[in-house]
Amino acid sequence: MARKNPSPRTSIPQIQAVERIILYVRDTVRSGRWYRDTLGFQPRAEAPGWVELETRGVAVCLHDGRTHGPGKDVPQLGFRVDSFDQAYKALQLREVTALSEPYSPYPGLRVATFQDPDGNLLSIEGP
Repeated sequence: MARKNPSPRTSIPQIQAVERIILYVRDTVRSGRWYRDTLGFQPRAEAPGWVELETRGVAVCLHDGRTHGPGKDVPQLGFRVDSFDQAYKALQLREVTALSEPYSPYPGLRVATFQDPDGNLLSIEGP
């Protein structure tokens, strides 16, 4: 006889979308300012130890509490840009940390990686 309600161990949650990405940082004020001044993200919400930044789609949230350096195989946030050349030049002018040379993982897409002040790995990608 078939079970009407699957057991919790075999159920798959119906995830609709990524809502937010949380990055742990040492200083939310400093990091929030960097994301605003360097990448152009505007704060959506701010509280002690928390800055939620507006993007097209997923909120990037900065959470106070990082006490160690970045771990191994840390997540990377990839930001889509309309003009790769323009965005890359802007990052060069702002002298972001560890800006890579552009590379193309597949035809039609260019990527460059860099770091925020806490060593979180970020990238821009676009045509």
